[in-house]
Amino acid sequence: MAWLGIITLITIYWCVFTSATSGRLGWIAICIWLIPILAMTITYEGDISINGLMVIICILMFWVCRRGLVDVKMWNTKVRKRHSIIFAMVYIIVFIMFLYSFAQAQLYGYILNVQGWKSDHGSVWTMLLTITPMLALNWIFTQMVFTAMDRLYCKKKELTLLSCQFYIASESGVEKGIGKGYFLEGIQNGITYHFRMTRRTYFMLQQESILNLKAKIGVFGGLYITQLDAAEFLKRIRRTDRRDAKLGIFGCILVTAFGVWLFLV
Repeated sequence: MAWLGIITLITIYWCVFTSATSGRLGWIAICIWLIPILAMTITYEGDISINGLMVIICILMFWVCRRGLVDVKMWNTKVRKRHSIIFAMVYIIVFIMFLYSFAQAQLYGYILNVQGWKSDHGSVWTMLLTITPMLALNWIFTQMVFTAMDRLYCKKKELTLLSCQFYIASESGVEKGIGKGYFLEGIQNGITYHFRMTRRTYFMLQQESILNLKAKIGVFGGLYITQLDAAEFLKRIRRTDRRDAKLGIFGCILVTAFGVWLFLV
């Protein structure tokens, strides 16, 4: 159990670190799936029961949501075809697993029973106040799961983008606002393509006015760029990669030492 706690703690650290270096807050969001497991390992004693189904659900959902984020340098999910019924079904299934995992973590005493499951202090208002943010978070998780489903099978497509423009803005295109990110806009055959990208990709490509990209089109129509390995691109971020690697390794050593102290000492 101690080693499970250490591994979970290190995984959470790397997700937070990846979020900081990539600019994708989704990496922090998926750490929520690991909270019940981390809490279980911290509070574990010999006489405490272990909910194996909760652990399996949390690990599975973490892995699926991670699959919607990993190895994507640029993406455009706005062009996906509308599959409202499928999306709604996925949303409901994910929310059931989300609610079940945290309800069981509270019932088993891993985390504080703030929702009042099977307790005297539980009320309708308490349940509504705690479930509302879970519904909002579940929308983010469903988007990740939907992206993972979209990427199960992809068709390749060559893109040569002209008049490329790179900018930092919110989702609506406003320079100041919530959800700011890194964006690319380019033209091919009179069609304007929009991509959102990671922070690393932005600094790799921001000097380019013409880009030859190998895109992948998902099952639902999403556009994904997973390879950007040209030597001139990598040269531009070599110093940043080295700095991030040093900080990441140093932080991992500290987190590992803290985990050993927390679980083994």
